[in-house]
Amino acid sequence: MALPLIRSTSNPRVKNAAALRESRRRRKTGEFLIDGAREIVRAQKSGITLKEAYAAVDGDWSGSFADLNVSDELRQLLCRWEEDRFPVWPVARSVFARLAFGDRDEGVVVLAEEPRRSFELFEERIGKSPLLAVLERIEKPGNIGAVFRSADGAGVDGIILADCGADLWHPNTIRSSLGTVFSIPSVTAPAAEVIAWLRARKYRIAMAICDAAKPYSEIDYTGPTAIVLGSEDEGLTELWHDRSVTGPDSAAIVLPMRGIADSLNISNAAAVLFYHALLRREEARS
Repeated sequence: MALPLIRSTSNPRVKNAAALRESRRRRKTGEFLIDGAREIVRAQKSGITLKEAYAAVDGDWSGSFADLNVSDELRQLLCRWEEDRFPVWPVARSVFARLAFGDRDEGVVVLAEEPRRSFELFEERIGKSPLLAVLERIEKPGNIGAVFRSADGAGVDGIILADCGADLWHPNTIRSSLGTVFSIPSVTAPAAEVIAWLRARKYRIAMAICDAAKPYSEIDYTGPTAIVLGSEDEGLTELWHDRSVTGPDSAAIVLPMRGIADSLNISNAAAVLFYHALLRREEARS
């Protein structure tokens, strides 16, 4: 049986869902919103717990999601949810405008539960001899999402966020990652704890530092390896420059710049390093 059409933006359910656009509310409730057919489908396939959905209705509500003006992929998903009695709330377009993020008006928004994350769970998922990315103090959600997208393409096994102030479930993170933020194992921790964890497991730590002497192509990426990137404005903090802290298996590496710019943006730098590491690891296996 179809749920009743919600016509008012003052509806308590709508107000609570719309409040999740604020980071403070997401942290308090452990819930967030997902926009876009691709992202919603990838979240579901990745095991993210979806709690309810809101579907935009034009004009009178026919009572059937098969009649909605949405993509075929979303329409099939909505009809399957309806069969499974998953709560999908039809809402008027004016109501949906309050729930949707920016210009993302694909007709469906889903409320999801933040997945449980810890180093124990992370280690279970990354497998043996993994290639990891470590992002330190990245503040912009879009940058984090773009790195997740590059990591997904290059087969990076997991991402550690060290002292990152950005919200992993910010709509810009989800959007720029193309939903890969749901599938790649990740964990958040202070930088000192991250370094201790990597050293205890004998990872080779490759730290991207602009004034480093060693080119990125001159280290061994086989075996457990962590590629560490800092913010575009300030780079990595001094903690990563001290080999007495990062250990003998660490190396400062640089991407040579042949033009007048002194660095790449973080997502481009990450893509170069990730794919180079992938190539070296594939060569070692062949």
